[in-house]
Amino acid sequence: MDSALSLLDPAFLKRLAARTLRSRKRGTGVRVGERRSQRRGQSQEFADHRPYVPGDDLRFLDWHLYGRLDTLWVKLFEEEEDRVVWLLLDSSASMQGAKLDYARQIAAALGFVALGHHDRVAVAGLTDTIASYAPPRRGRRDAHALFQTLEAVHPGGGSDPGAAIARLPRQQGAGIALLFTDFLYPDGPDVALRQLRARGYEVHTFHVVSPDELRPALEGDLVLVDAESGEELAVSVDEAALDRYEATLHAWATEMEATARRLGVGYTRVLTSTPVEDFVLRDLERLGLLAR
Repeated sequence: MDSALSLLDPAFLKRLAARTLRSRKRGTGVRVGERRSQRRGQSQEFADHRPYVPGDDLRFLDWHLYGRLDTLWVKLFEEEEDRVVWLLLDSSASMQGAKLDYARQIAAALGFVALGHHDRVAVAGLTDTIASYAPPRRGRRDAHALFQTLEAVHPGGGSDPGAAIARLPRQQGAGIALLFTDFLYPDGPDVALRQLRARGYEVHTFHVVSPDELRPALEGDLVLVDAESGEELAVSVDEAALDRYEATLHAWATEMEATARRLGVGYTRVLTSTPVEDFVLRDLERLGLLAR
C-alpha cells in the first residue's frame, strides 16, 4: 500500500495543507526586503520602515507612504530563521502496537504541514540508541519519502532516550523537537528533555497512552513480563488492585506533565482511541500548535 494512504487519508492531507506549525520563538533580525532570496527557506513579514539611502533596491520603496509624506522610505522585513523540525519517535519495545502506530500518524501529519512551509524535517527512532534516522528533507515533494521513513520505524529494545538524543546529529538553524513517547523510561524523562532544551530547541512532547494501559482487562493470578527488560513479576489482580493501579498511573502521568512543564517543555497527553484527525485539527489547533 502507498505510504501516504496507509498513514493518512488523502482528504485529511488536503485539510492539513492549509495549516501551519506554530512556534513560540521568532527569528531574530530585521532586514531590507531585497535580501529575501539569499537564504533558502527564509520567510519574512513586514516589520518597519527606514529612510531611503542611495543604493537601496527601488522595488522595496513604499510608494503609498511616499504619496502621503513626499519622502522615500524603504520597507523592512522581519526574518524568520531557517527551521528544523525533529520528529522523534520512541521506538522502544513498550511502544509496540497501537502506540507506535498512532505516533507515526501524528508525526506524519505534523511533518506534512512542516514540509509544506519549507521547514526542514528530520526523523529519528529512539531506543537506547538511534534505531533509525533520516536527515532533514524540505518541500512537500518529499512527503512520500517522509511517510516511508516513518513506516520504517519499528519497535524493539530498551529505552534510554537521553543516550539516543546525545547521538543525534546537530543541525544549523532554529529547531522544534516533537517527541512522541509513552514516557516509560527507567530513569525518568529529565535527562532527555534537558538535552533537547540544551540544544536550543523548542520542545513539545506527546504522551501516547493506550486505553488498555489505563485499566487493563486482567484478573486472577498472573505473571507479568516487562516488554523491554524481560523481568517477570507475579501478581494477583482483582478490582481493588486495578483501582490502585489506575490511581498510581494517573499520579505518574501527572508527574510526567509537571516535569515537562518545569523544564519548559510542552506536554500533550493523547489516547490512541482518539481519532487522529480530531486530535490534529481540533485539539492541536486549540492548543495553538497548529494554525490555519
